[in-house]
Amino acid sequence: MLHTGEVLAFGGSANDERRHDDPHPAELWNPVADEVRVVDQTVGGDVFCAGHSFLADGSLLVAGGTHAYDGDFEIGGVTLPPFSGLDHAYAFDPETERWEHRGYTRHGRWYPTLVTFGDGRVLTAAGLTKHVPWVALRELELYDPESGWRRLRGAGRWLPLYPRLFLLPNGDVFYAGSYNTHYTFPFSLRGFPTAILDVENRRWIDLGLPNQSQREEGAAVLLPFRPGDDYRTRVLLVGGGTPGGDVAVAAAEVMDLGAITPKWRSVPSMAHARYHAYAVLLPDGTVLVVGGHGGQSGHSDGDGDDGDSGFDDSDREEGAVPPSPNAVREAELFDPETESWTTLAPMGVDRLYHSNALLLPDARVVAMGSNPARRVDELRIETFEPPYLFAGERPVVASVAESVAWGDELAVETPDADTVDRVVLIRQSSTTHCLNTDQRLVELAFDSRAGEELLASVPDEPNLLPPGYYMLFLLRDGVPSEAPFVRVERTE
Repeated sequence: MLHTGEVLAFGGSANDERRHDDPHPAELWNPVADEVRVVDQTVGGDVFCAGHSFLADGSLLVAGGTHAYDGDFEIGGVTLPPFSGLDHAYAFDPETERWEHRGYTRHGRWYPTLVTFGDGRVLTAAGLTKHVPWVALRELELYDPESGWRRLRGAGRWLPLYPRLFLLPNGDVFYAGSYNTHYTFPFSLRGFPTAILDVENRRWIDLGLPNQSQREEGAAVLLPFRPGDDYRTRVLLVGGGTPGGDVAVAAAEVMDLGAITPKWRSVPSMAHARYHAYAVLLPDGTVLVVGGHGGQSGHSDGDGDDGDSGFDDSDREEGAVPPSPNAVREAELFDPETESWTTLAPMGVDRLYHSNALLLPDARVVAMGSNPARRVDELRIETFEPPYLFAGERPVVASVAESVAWGDELAVETPDADTVDRVVLIRQSSTTHCLNTDQRLVELAFDSRAGEELLASVPDEPNLLPPGYYMLFLLRDGVPSEAPFVRVERTE
């Protein structure tokens, strides 16, 4: 979600080895006009299955991708050689709509995770390497927009592919125990323990396995940070399955990192077991879970080109993807206050492997993509209107500054100052494979003045509010305004 109001979509070769040397260009979708434009520039490498996160200036950093597709033979259900990782990095500038080369990572990385720190640097973790033996990397790297890439020495750890990593308000990094993988590594058989990376001391602190120990292709999300509880950190973990081919799960868990001894606590399960689902933070603090499929865990309805994939050549026509009998179309809403689920309206299109969902500035949610087999792509875009859009008149943001510094007050002009009861900032999202490390909601304490202006206090905590662009929502009785973008940054 770019701060210009458009959604950037890209996927390199897009799971089609024939396009590896000629990747697809990126596209921009305008949610107001409902129009798609093609970016008339490609990058020098195949960014299929790269990692990404937003930089302080609103550019999207993309690192890793596909150096080579998987190989020629199969042993025990594992294709060898596996995919191997690209070592390129790029950034997309929303203002110029151009890609810029941002150097090279020390290793190729396929399925890495990127996390933006409060000082603007970016942590890069995990991923399959570029060359033999194609192992998942232990080594972590840091990207500094001023000086480029360097190794984070002493902090190495075996992590699965696309580990669900999140920046904590104290500057540490939390691994939520969920992940993606095509390959059953020996150290993955018992699951991956939840852990915290103490960045300053470069050591990992294990917190134990989730109650549902295997969370392959599950979703995790930081629950809202509230001033009333001193911005306490809680994490929701939902869905997923096991790498051994068992069924997808509906189980949900919450960890309170403010507890003396943090541990996962089971909360009511979703109505549907889901693999490949997305968890989207909404302005009212609830979490919308959409998409995915039940049944046997795995990469949707088949990964092969033909045969057991369940698709034939006619299905590879543009946007023609038959429905899956295991797809979950009903949305579900989690309320962190009551820890309860509500089942909502169904989607019109299956959203399986390689789909995405994210929040828009008008408070709708967009879902796009789905790639249930190689060269079978869902091109239709669908939007969801949450219940709050039918719950009353929406407050209005009349004007607000384009930027604000940590520790300053943000003046918001609104005719609804006397009735607004919440002011929240939601960071712009970047999503892939059920993962969204950028997503976070920070509620601001505020006062009203003269009935037409709110003064909101921005915490002086860069790791709570990493630098970059946020959507500013005003809420009244749970009904959100439309959101302008505000840049949070350090000003001299």
